[in-house]
Amino acid sequence: MPKSLIYRPVLIDGLITNQRIVSYAKVFNTQNDVELMGVYLWNLSVCAALYPLVSSAEVTLRNAIDMALTADLGRFWWKKTKLHYKSFVPNTDAPYPVNFLYGNFDTAARAVIKEARVRHNRSRHTPLHHEVVAKTEFSTWEFILDAEFMGDKLIWPKNLGKVFTGPWPSQQASTTLTYLKDLVTTVRDFRNRLFHHEPAWKRFGVLNEADALAHLVEKVRKIEELITLISPEKTELLRKNGILQRAYSACTSAEIRRHQHAGVIHKVASMSKLAHVVELAYLNSSIEKICIYGKAKRVFTIS
Repeated sequence: MPKSLIYRPVLIDGLITNQRIVSYAKVFNTQNDVELMGVYLWNLSVCAALYPLVSSAEVTLRNAIDMALTADLGRFWWKKTKLHYKSFVPNTDAPYPVNFLYGNFDTAARAVIKEARVRHNRSRHTPLHHEVVAKTEFSTWEFILDAEFMGDKLIWPKNLGKVFTGPWPSQQASTTLTYLKDLVTTVRDFRNRLFHHEPAWKRFGVLNEADALAHLVEKVRKIEELITLISPEKTELLRKNGILQRAYSACTSAEIRRHQHAGVIHKVASMSKLAHVVELAYLNSSIEKICIYGKAKRVFTIS
């Protein structure tokens, strides 16, 4: 049983460190090490539930932009001879967002070459279009939405409706582009926090459990909004396969209590009671624990 584990010094002091765990204790007002470890494990569960959603947002954005710009400018559309920008002046350096974007594609191409050498023993390899796109950082698809690429004969607004097929926040393309870039920045920053194993709930102003949960739900909504702006059909796919609901359900106090072993355990002694708990899990999109007594007590989870 979890309460029989010795949490200190090995599990908490040695594997997690007090410096990291102290913020959990303060924000979630834990009373003992079982509750403290529970909320820590809950954060891991949240990250796991959000991973497919964040990945879907990144891949959907990347592929939508690449498809539209390939149709417009051809393969390797990010080459300097093809991808033009608003403030171009001959014989002068490009502004930071443009140079950053060019640099990202150069880095991606080098990564393709390195992988071909290390993994496939190919000393010479010319990166293919799809290989470079697949190796790009998420920031690439944030900086391509910069206002430097908005204007007559530039990629925006000409291709904006081809990439973002969902309902726009504004009828003005320039306003929508600014909104989209800010939204992608928000999602990318949150994605980096998840992928770098930081507490998903943490930010300035989060003082208690309610704040932490509200912050997480807000981020899930932002990710859902981004995917919907690109493709409402993709959002529907994620919804019908339970990925969206799984993300929202993870960000609840009930899930915190479950990881702290403080949630409700339903005693099941009949098929009708079992059916009731299954219906409860379905209606609330929750994970319920049941206890069945036979020759021995056995505990199961229903999700």
